[in-house]
Amino acid sequence: MELPVSTITQLTGDHPIGRWLFCAGVFVFFSLLSWLYKHKAVSVILKLAKRLRGSAWEDLLHALSRPISSLLFAIGLTLALWYLPLSESLLSPLRFFLSKALWLVFIALLCWAGCGIVDTVPIFHFRFLGAAEAVRRMLRRSLKVLFVIFAALAMLEALGFPVNSLIAGLGLGGLTVSLAAKDTASNLFSGLVLLVERPFAIGDWVTCAGVEGTVEDITFRSTKIRTLANTLTVIPNSLVSAGFITNSSQRKMRLSEFTLGVCYDTPRAAIERVMADLRAMLTSDEDLLPDTVVVRLTGFSASSIDIFVRFYTKTTDYGPYLAVCERINLNIIDLMEKNQVQFAFPSTTVYFGDNPPAAQAESTIHP
Repeated sequence: MELPVSTITQLTGDHPIGRWLFCAGVFVFFSLLSWLYKHKAVSVILKLAKRLRGSAWEDLLHALSRPISSLLFAIGLTLALWYLPLSESLLSPLRFFLSKALWLVFIALLCWAGCGIVDTVPIFHFRFLGAAEAVRRMLRRSLKVLFVIFAALAMLEALGFPVNSLIAGLGLGGLTVSLAAKDTASNLFSGLVLLVERPFAIGDWVTCAGVEGTVEDITFRSTKIRTLANTLTVIPNSLVSAGFITNSSQRKMRLSEFTLGVCYDTPRAAIERVMADLRAMLTSDEDLLPDTVVVRLTGFSASSIDIFVRFYTKTTDYGPYLAVCERINLNIIDLMEKNQVQFAFPSTTVYFGDNPPAAQAESTIHP
């Protein structure tokens, strides 16, 4: 990197002002070069190679533009300070500091460029994982962490720290760390299992570990769920994978079932007409699956004759599902009025006197 002193002397002369002007010119030149690369180089390269537009190469050029422009600026600043007309007592420690600083900056920019490459190069998008975007995001994040760790170790080595001894010390303390972080390790392993098996994805409505809501994020350590009360619940992955997981977003249809109670004094013909009309209404509804409709008289309870009704809606979203159920319930009210059949409700019949029940006057008490 260092130019011969004779060359500098020929360019600037022996006068200190010439050296100052030379250093200022070097700094301005590299600063301008850095600015041009940052704001103009990518567009110029894309004009020269039109086939790169809209491809991963364009994203890569944009990702590397900032690290490269920063490196050019750092080189210019280092050269400008390197040849300052200072005394040897000041210039020697300054150059030692600049050499160390430039090497550290180079390592940091190399780490920055590596993280940009991970985000842009298609090979790091891990297409073989299919739709598991959370897994791909975690793998890219892990690669970035590795870049940062290696960069930190290289910086420590450049600063003179005994990296080998440090790694050996970490190995001796690994047992203590593993015992202290066994829960964290369990969460990490469980998170990896969840990301690979994909029982749910971001945006799904799930019930797990006693919490129901929308999945907002999945990491190696925890799963974040937004509940119906709009609170954010963070659940360790070890608890999520250890229990049952119900993914409501994966169902293909939505169930609705209830029991329709009619009064005991309703004639059989009226009950049969109600059931026939109800079955016809449900099977002809365009929002229901006709093959799933069930209308059957299932039994006799304390206060009513019970008609069991079951059907599945085509929609699985909660809001439209409620709208379909509301419309059907209103139609059932109209159907009962049409056939002059009354809904049953809890009642009690009381007999008076000593005569047999068939000859007694009766009084029905309703709550």
